[in-house]
Amino acid sequence: MRSVLVMLLGSALLGVAAGAAAQSAVRVVEGFDDPGRWRLQVSEGAQARLNRVGGADGGRALCLQADFGDLPGSARFSAPLPLSLAAGARLISSSRGEAAQAQLSLQLVDGQGRRIGGHRHGRELGSRWQPQYWALADFSDAAGNVAVLPQAISRVELHLAAPAGGKAQWCLDNLAVQAGDDDADEPFKPVALADTATALQQRMVDGRSDTLWVSSGVKQQTVSLDLGRERDVGGLLVQWAAGLRADRYRVQASSDGRRWQQLRRIEGASGNTDRLRLGPLQARYLRLDLEDGPNWRYGIVDLLPQPAAFGRSTEVFLAEVGKQWPAGILPPSLSGGPLEWTVLGAQGAVAPAWFSAQGSVETLPGSFSLEPLLQIDGQWLSASQMELSPQWQAGAARSHWLHGQARLEIAASSGNDGHGRPWLRLRYRLSNPDRASHRYALALALRPFQLHPAGRLGDLAGGAGWIASIDAAPGRVEVNGRTALLAITPADAQFASHFDAGLAMNLLRGAQLPATRQAEDEQGLASAALIWRKELAANGNQEWEVWLPMAAAGQVSDKVPGQFQASTLAGEGWVLPGSQGQALVMAWQAAVGRMRAERAGPWLRRDSRRAIGAGNRDAMAIADALLQADQVDAVVPWLLARIGSGSTGNCDLLAHWAQAAARVQAAHGWTIDQQAALQPWLHDSLARYQPAGACAAQAQAPAAAVALGRLLPAAEPAVEAVADEPPVLAAVSDTGKEAVPAPVTVTPAATALAVMVPGEPVSLVQRQQIWEGALAQLDDQLPAGWQRWVRGQSRGLLDARQAAAQVQAIAAIVAEEQDDHLRLLPGLPATAWRDGRLQVPGLLTRWGRLGVQGRREGDDWVLQFAPGLQAPPAGLVLDWPFNTPPTPAMADGQAVAWQAGRLHLATLPAELRLHLPAH
Repeated sequence: MRSVLVMLLGSALLGVAAGAAAQSAVRVVEGFDDPGRWRLQVSEGAQARLNRVGGADGGRALCLQADFGDLPGSARFSAPLPLSLAAGARLISSSRGEAAQAQLSLQLVDGQGRRIGGHRHGRELGSRWQPQYWALADFSDAAGNVAVLPQAISRVELHLAAPAGGKAQWCLDNLAVQAGDDDADEPFKPVALADTATALQQRMVDGRSDTLWVSSGVKQQTVSLDLGRERDVGGLLVQWAAGLRADRYRVQASSDGRRWQQLRRIEGASGNTDRLRLGPLQARYLRLDLEDGPNWRYGIVDLLPQPAAFGRSTEVFLAEVGKQWPAGILPPSLSGGPLEWTVLGAQGAVAPAWFSAQGSVETLPGSFSLEPLLQIDGQWLSASQMELSPQWQAGAARSHWLHGQARLEIAASSGNDGHGRPWLRLRYRLSNPDRASHRYALALALRPFQLHPAGRLGDLAGGAGWIASIDAAPGRVEVNGRTALLAITPADAQFASHFDAGLAMNLLRGAQLPATRQAEDEQGLASAALIWRKELAANGNQEWEVWLPMAAAGQVSDKVPGQFQASTLAGEGWVLPGSQGQALVMAWQAAVGRMRAERAGPWLRRDSRRAIGAGNRDAMAIADALLQADQVDAVVPWLLARIGSGSTGNCDLLAHWAQAAARVQAAHGWTIDQQAALQPWLHDSLARYQPAGACAAQAQAPAAAVALGRLLPAAEPAVEAVADEPPVLAAVSDTGKEAVPAPVTVTPAATALAVMVPGEPVSLVQRQQIWEGALAQLDDQLPAGWQRWVRGQSRGLLDARQAAAQVQAIAAIVAEEQDDHLRLLPGLPATAWRDGRLQVPGLLTRWGRLGVQGRREGDDWVLQFAPGLQAPPAGLVLDWPFNTPPTPAMADGQAVAWQAGRLHLATLPAELRLHLPAH
């Protein structure tokens, strides 16, 4: 295949003759020979460079070299590129590199910032320059809609994302635009040529099911197709006569009939129709080299070349082939949805696990998913044939399958073993609600599909996964050379299969299961299944348990954990009044759990399936929200890693670090070792706020200087001055200079929060606005913590950045920080004061941890405060929440007076008692 593609590339990009076939018009729009035009950015914790190398045409080209360590990450480089494109066109880049575990994307951005793009797999790259095709027909927008071409492109961005970390290289030269083929939809009219039985050879291309070609008795022979001219080809359907198929054969392609390149080698295929993805490629000739079969001759009913669309991507190919499968086999991520899922995280996990409402699981982006099927008295049923009831809590999720003759509860929980390794624990509890006994079987299929939907424009492509090899044993399954699943109870049966022999979920429905336990697939579409069988009497039940590792490849254990500590429920103990308050608490817990799940090592990220390369703006907002939620342990590693990087040249970034470090100090202080690690950064930062320092003139300099001063040992004096938030991480270009960081300001959460003027009491309208602003962040059509996707639309809790916005909106109900004082309960409306209890175990402020409980006692509302909060310079403020004159208040048994509807507290009382007005 490479020679065919390189020949096209030579014609299209390099000006070398490529044979007699005329190619569509091609124009080079970018030569990648000026590194100064490109801006390089990387995700946190990653390192990347742009190097100049020799190009495909003897000139210069650019190579992106990235090192992500053990963490997921991404690198992207972008440049202005004015461009207009016609419908049906495609982009061709000359590429090489080594990025087998990475995913590549090319995105086009217009003047308004709207973007469209497409994905390619890094495993397509080789050591030699070869063309890489980007069909605009496959591009989508951020919501997964089929892309609408902008009238004018202003910028191009190239992304390399590594879902499991590691090193990667992507070199590019000569990005070109090729006009669409006007004859792309013209039906193929091939001419067949066979080695034997030539009088019958045209029957292979007559399109009739009642005719066939039958060879003579020669095992090794050739069948060829002449397409008449060079055409875009996506694949080939081979329809065999019953009992006369070839078990082993090769498919080759050529543009001139002399130089051939092998595209596929098929061994052990099953059924009478082989659906082969060959493209995208351009060729005039296709050839089948038949090598062996169960009979002494071969029989072919039809050979049907498929258009380019059939093979543009694995996702398109599977969606097309999946039309022939039973309902429920093609996953929602490939069929366009709908799909509902939540995420589960554990300390040290490479990525959060996805758990769907159907009980399907995915632990590593781009690899495999685990899907259950249930057999009742010989009939296999999938989730699509069940009534489903999903549930979520932080660190755990459940899917309930309801059927008249079965109940299946699938419970997933994430956590760490005694050695700190992260795991996902899955328990399948089957019960028989019927009065009669039934024979059951539970199958767990490991499939080359992702739960992450195809078509969403993030750094990581969704849809198809990648299983190049799979080994299924009774108690253990290995995928791509690493342990993927461990079973407590060994399976009663198991098998593995490559795609041409059949997908595991389809083979389960056969009369006899395959005997093979190992499979390899050059397309990455192998699959396997484990089966447990059990007969249950009425009201009987049975439970099976499996474990999926979530650690990096070198840290995966092949033994079931002896000890397991499940992830704790974030925000446990919160109570807000009324049913709306209960919904807000559940949203708080889900949002905090989501942010914790999206950590990768010390780094804070957005949902890695949507935008793994989140910049400082998102990381800062997530860090702020985690600190507000009293999740200091989730922020300290990130903050130390940030400070340790020494990237303190940006005053806004420095100020934000200072404020975050001061919050940690106020919460529980730094350890001795951590204080020692902070000292070089602390003294360097303080110097920047001296009168002649680089940050002394910043508007927020005084506040930042105060924050830094809190971190000094008691004997050291502080200085004056400071600033507040960040830029993008600097990446290293080929010249060895740091990329200039663009200034970034962290903006508040996009909510309907009321703007409160310092010194003015919170009005009743403002209270209601804050409360409703928090409620507006919720989706009442989904359980808390879940999200829903259908082609072109996503809803629910989408990523960690949105989770941060939810936390900030709910925190605003409880407290609002001003420069010198703290407002208490500014978003609790009058109705909520009368509706039961309030309990906030911990909300972290710059003055320490605010813990408060509230309850009705007759006609009084009693607030009790936990120790841990230092009084701000101007104290604490509580505004009267009703539209009547204030009634008496008592602080620790002493009467306190209202002043213009406001209660000023110089110190934090243990108890504050308010007399509620009559209705």
